[in-house]
Amino acid sequence: MDVTTKGIVLKSTDYKENDKQILLYTLDYGKVTVHAKGIRKNGAKLKFAADQFCFGQYELSQTADRFTLKTCDQLESFYSLREDILTYYAACTVAECLANYVAEGQAEPTVFVETLKVFSALSDGSEPLITALRYLLFFLQAQGLDLQMDSCCVCGESGKKRFLDLQRGGIVCDGCHLPESLPVSARTAAICKIVKTMPYDKLKNLNFTRDSLKDSLQLLYRYVSHCFSPLRSLNELLKM
Repeated sequence: MDVTTKGIVLKSTDYKENDKQILLYTLDYGKVTVHAKGIRKNGAKLKFAADQFCFGQYELSQTADRFTLKTCDQLESFYSLREDILTYYAACTVAECLANYVAEGQAEPTVFVETLKVFSALSDGSEPLITALRYLLFFLQAQGLDLQMDSCCVCGESGKKRFLDLQRGGIVCDGCHLPESLPVSARTAAICKIVKTMPYDKLKNLNFTRDSLKDSLQLLYRYVSHCFSPLRSLNELLKM
């Protein structure tokens, strides 16, 4: 059976002598692995279809849960995401979330659209750190792991001191925090609250220091690492 769907390449790996395995995040089928035959041969017309971040209309041959690439109409290459190192690792952070933390075969149209929005924003020159932060806050909420910064997830109080409780999965107040809870500064809480609902095209109007953005991203890195596994791309981004 042949199927057609819009898809974004999260990553691709060499397979056998001339093939590739493409990890594709699609609108209609969620995350799928696609076998691209002969795509590494010199002169292969569909080489672009395996490029990381490529967005296109993919025609696939489906047998049970296996997909094989037939054709692709490229809609956007997002090539500029590879031209700046900070932008690249911000985009890789997004791709890694989908590659590692989303189950195969589960379509999430809202997540698909959001991913296109963040790649478009990064491609248009949006600041990489704040854009990655915006997407991570969305992604956690979409996975049912929303970080509420306004009040304690245990008692509901909204004190001046806040802590991230990894075991309880949220922000807690001074009275409810445990010894191992991580302090959350008022600045970090404020940045996350502001960025969380800000449209991507408005992020450029915000003026936060790089250090404050890294503090906010470091908080999310700890939370994501506890909920799933460490985000290697985000770790690299934080080192820069």
